[in-house]
Amino acid sequence: MACYLSGGIQMGFSRSQRATKWAAAATTAALAMALAYPAAMAAGAVRAGLGDILTAATGAAAAASPGCSWPVESTATTANVAAPDPFAAYWLTPFSTSSSESISISGSFPTSRFMSFAVYNDSFQLFTNTVNGKKVSSYLSSYQIVPNQGTGNPWRSGHVRKGQQFTVRLKPTVTAAQQRSENAIPTIDQQAPAGTSGPSGVAYLVFRAYVPAGGVAAVQLPSITVKEAGRSTTLQHCSTQSGAVSEAISDQHTTSASMLAVLSGLRDDGVAMSCSTRCTDPELQYFGPSADSEAGLFPDPADGYVEMRFTPKPGYVVVTHGMAPTSPVTAGHGSPGDTIGAHPVAWVKPKFQVLSWSIANYVGTKPYPVAEAAKGANVQVGGTPDYLTTLQNGYYTVVSSPATDKPSAKSLKTNAATWIPTSAVYSTTPEFQLLRNVLPQRSRYPEGFAFVKRPTNPSDIVTPAKLRQRMGAYYPQIAQCSVGAFEAGGWAGCVANSRI
Repeated sequence: MACYLSGGIQMGFSRSQRATKWAAAATTAALAMALAYPAAMAAGAVRAGLGDILTAATGAAAAASPGCSWPVESTATTANVAAPDPFAAYWLTPFSTSSSESISISGSFPTSRFMSFAVYNDSFQLFTNTVNGKKVSSYLSSYQIVPNQGTGNPWRSGHVRKGQQFTVRLKPTVTAAQQRSENAIPTIDQQAPAGTSGPSGVAYLVFRAYVPAGGVAAVQLPSITVKEAGRSTTLQHCSTQSGAVSEAISDQHTTSASMLAVLSGLRDDGVAMSCSTRCTDPELQYFGPSADSEAGLFPDPADGYVEMRFTPKPGYVVVTHGMAPTSPVTAGHGSPGDTIGAHPVAWVKPKFQVLSWSIANYVGTKPYPVAEAAKGANVQVGGTPDYLTTLQNGYYTVVSSPATDKPSAKSLKTNAATWIPTSAVYSTTPEFQLLRNVLPQRSRYPEGFAFVKRPTNPSDIVTPAKLRQRMGAYYPQIAQCSVGAFEAGGWAGCVANSRI
């Protein structure tokens, strides 16, 4: 693994330097974790831990081998820590913010529900500059990207065709006109914080793909070309490198240790839940994250969530029931996930309330993995995306339990319910469930939780009562009941026999 930095400085490792190898693995682990679930990294102690690892990695890697692109990949499979979105993938490349450097990213639009590019400053935050009186963001969403001449953007046209390509340009200073016409993203934050959380002068390019058709392996990563002093260099993809690179990235002991070192700063009672001393985090009720928790590392402005906590109990199920926002679940062709439900739709004037939504269960103790019913080839993730969730009259019923307490297939079908597992390994450990929305549209979905006014105290959560008032029928109702109660009466029977 090696990441290009300008001026002859690079992040990576020398084949003969164990210290640099450790730094590379530590950087990969820490960044992957932060990308997987940025809100989990909101606490100051966690910020410091990640910054220390990155700073050490940068210093140790000063004499590294040639750079490569996309050294960090974060998915529920590659980094099941810090509550990753099991239906999304993230790739990251660090780079220097030298004013004499320009970077271009070229590739084909992926067949996926959503994609975006973002540049984060050396405190792992997005930023917005003001140039000639106009705002310029360091974030570009799929539908904002202008396609290469003679091609098209499927998030503008709604049509996927071969040869649809793009070029995104990173420059120190970018005008609003350049962003609109050239897909330009600024690399220098004009109002950067005085103190940095990571290595000073290092920024981070992140490429995201939500629900990629055919899975993460089917995504063709774009190429990165660096131009400096009149010379252009196209970086090799990190995964194609061999020797010490493969060895470092596969050093599971080092990677796990570095992940856990950063995770040591997280709260033991769950992630992203920063509540003042005047309130408690409720159980079996959905509530909203605090403003502090949303200001974590590598935040994604397109993706929002609310949370519910519960404790699995032998012989019982937890049922989540609510109205689903409309989303493009039937777009595409073929089979679900390839490409039905994993297909671009026109988003310039959206016809749906959200671009996507999902529900997933997570273990409530470090390192906060997504719940799994098994391991290896037979693994079943404790989550369901919108395109695989059964609806009846616009409502979903999601049933969570250990595999041993899964309701019968007949009762699930009769009650139009979708089952997702709780953790098989941590069977009695408290869990939390996240409901995610991507790109909610206020004009079509004013009830969305993304539009709830936040408390004055940035450490306070959004209470269940406030969420319920805003969301109405979209607010998820929760009940915990015996398996038999659900099989006999479905959602209503579970409510009638709920243990709360």
